[in-house]
Parts: sequence; C-alpha cells; structure tokens
Amino acid sequence: MSKCSKLPLIALLAGMTIAPIVVSAQSAQPAAGGDQAKQRVWDSLEPIKPSYAGKKSGPAPRRDISGIWDAAEQDGGRQPSGALEHPALTAPRGQGVEGGRPDETGIMRPLHYTPLGLEALKANKPSGPSVRQVPAALANDPVDQCDPIGFPRMELFELRTIELVQTSTQVVYLNQFYGNFRVIWTDGRELPTDPELRWNGYSVGKWEDDYTFVVETVGLNPRSWLDHAGRPHSEDLRVEERFHRVDHDNMELTVTIYDPKMYTEPWQGLNKFPLHLQPPGFDISELLCSPIDYAEYNKQVGSAVLPATDKK
Repeated sequence: MSKCSKLPLIALLAGMTIAPIVVSAQSAQPAAGGDQAKQRVWDSLEPIKPSYAGKKSGPAPRRDISGIWDAAEQDGGRQPSGALEHPALTAPRGQGVEGGRPDETGIMRPLHYTPLGLEALKANKPSGPSVRQVPAALANDPVDQCDPIGFPRMELFELRTIELVQTSTQVVYLNQFYGNFRVIWTDGRELPTDPELRWNGYSVGKWEDDYTFVVETVGLNPRSWLDHAGRPHSEDLRVEERFHRVDHDNMELTVTIYDPKMYTEPWQGLNKFPLHLQPPGFDISELLCSPIDYAEYNKQVGSAVLPATDKK
C-alpha cells in the first residue's frame, strides 16, 4: 500500500469502532529540530488541549465565522457512543454495560421516541460502544459500506476539523471526515418546500446578531443515521445549527434536532460545543472511506480469523 494510503488502524479500531477503512494522508512527520516555521507544513496535527485551554484571545470579528476550526478530541468531538449530549450509555463509558439491549431504556440522558421512531431505532444495528452494540459482522450501519455519512451525522460523529469559507452569497462548509462539503446559502432564499432528498440536505443561514450565525437544514435522506448509536430520522427532519463566535479564537456550535415523526420533542446533539481556530496555514489531512482499501483490509484481516475448513 502506498505511503499516502496509510491506514490508521489503531485509532480506527480503538476509537471509531466502524467497519469501513478510513484512508489517512497523515504520513509526514515533523522535522527533528530546526526552524519551527518549517516543520509540518502538510497534514497538520490537531492541537492538544494544553495548547488552547485558558488561552487569552482577542475580540471576535463581526459577522465572520470563516477559518479552519478544530473540534478537539479532548472536548468530546469523536462521539463513538452517539451524540455528545445523549450518549447511548447507562454510565460514563467503561463503567456500564454495553451491548445486548433492544432499545435505550436506562441510558443517562434518554431521548423520547414516537412509536415509529422506536421501531426505526430497533431496526438499526450499531457496532459502536453503546447499550445496543452488536458485533461488527451483524451491524447495518450505512457507513460500513462507504455510504455518505450525511448531515447532521458529520457533526454528531467523528467531528474533527472543518473549514468555513464565506462569500457574499454563501458559506461553504468543508468537513475533514469522509471529505464532506456543504453549501449554506446566505442570499435570502427560502428553504425548499418539497425538496428532492439529499444526503446533506438544503441549508440557508442568517445572522441573528453580529456574532451568532443560525443555519436551518431540511430535505435530508432518511437512509442516513443521526449518529453512531443508530438514531433514526425521517424525511421531515429539520436541523438547526448555531455558530456563536465567542472571541477571535473560539466558537461554539449547537445542533438541535426537530423530527416529530421520530421524536416527541426536539433535542440537542451538541450544546455550545467548543471549536478552536487554527492558523491559516493548517493543512487538513484526508480521512476518506475507500472501498478498495476496505476490500483489501477484509481480505487480509478477515481471512485470518475465518474458521479453518477441512480440505478433501
């Protein structure tokens, strides 16, 4: 396998608990010593918490959320057990029973499903660490086949580094995981009333005040899951994002789910989740689902654990 197709298997198996192979371009290493400015100009590494915790920042610019923003792992962006505000766990990870349950009875912060929503939940079989976890071979997660991760799952699972680019008519949203992008229109158009369904939907945004950008998204393909715990949604799903620029280097993201077909009340997947501004030269590495590497991985690793058969 080529140098640029290096597979981060340890992180994949330990943290993500998903079947498809995610191909990372993180192969370059920092130079030993020398000028710091010349080190790691490609495939930049995400910052660790001590580098930003408690750091003083200047004032936020008005009506500006552009830049490269990192959702640090230490703040909970990976979300392997479901949306950060509602993990499908009965206790903090590692302290409760995981797997073997048909529903989410007894989890720490339960969601309120409609009968249709509960039926849809039970049909989804997640392999991530949660009360309903099943063996990977029995899971039916769409991303296990390299299907698009979709929205809002791109924010409620493996939220890593994003880049926001503002123009006079739109905000372009680039997401590192699975190479996702979205267009958020800011030209005053209304959301479509009978949209053709998309994996990432249709988004419009407006400024609520000088530091809060609010996005509404509809027209989302119900074949996607909301998070890694297999939470379902219908074609009537509406998602609200609130990007609040706290100061120059920090922003908060809140994601609210509205889907009366599946849930009896709205719920938040993220609540003021911290995003940290990165230098303009930060190079976002690739994290893509590659069917070719997925098949090769299954061939090499899967064959090693298949039961032996008698040769006649």
